[in-house]
Amino acid sequence: MKSTKLEWEDVIKFEEVKGYGKSIWRNEDKYYLVFEEGTVASWLAVYDLPNELFTLLESGERTLLEISCKVKYDYWPPNVTQEEADRNFLRQYPEALRGNPKAQGLFTKAELEEIFTRRC
Repeated sequence: MKSTKLEWEDVIKFEEVKGYGKSIWRNEDKYYLVFEEGTVASWLAVYDLPNELFTLLESGERTLLEISCKVKYDYWPPNVTQEEADRNFLRQYPEALRGNPKAQGLFTKAELEEIFTRRC
């Protein structure tokens, strides 16, 4: 989704929705999401925040990070823990498990035997 034409100077005239660190603002029945963009030179971008996404945020069903990703890129971020991601990677590259007790600790003995017999 593209950012709106609104500037920070416009948004601060709206009502801040408390609890979101100046990221969510309301003007009448419309919500806006504000966050910093850019790398070396950064700026504040303002996005429309659909009411249904604000409802998910308020209910605790989704986090501000998830909502921001959905608004900006039009997809939900993957819901995978770092441990799950590590396990998936190590299943693909079992050679990284050899001689690495910390990585091996992510698996049961049975899982390790299966990984090593299947892939090595």
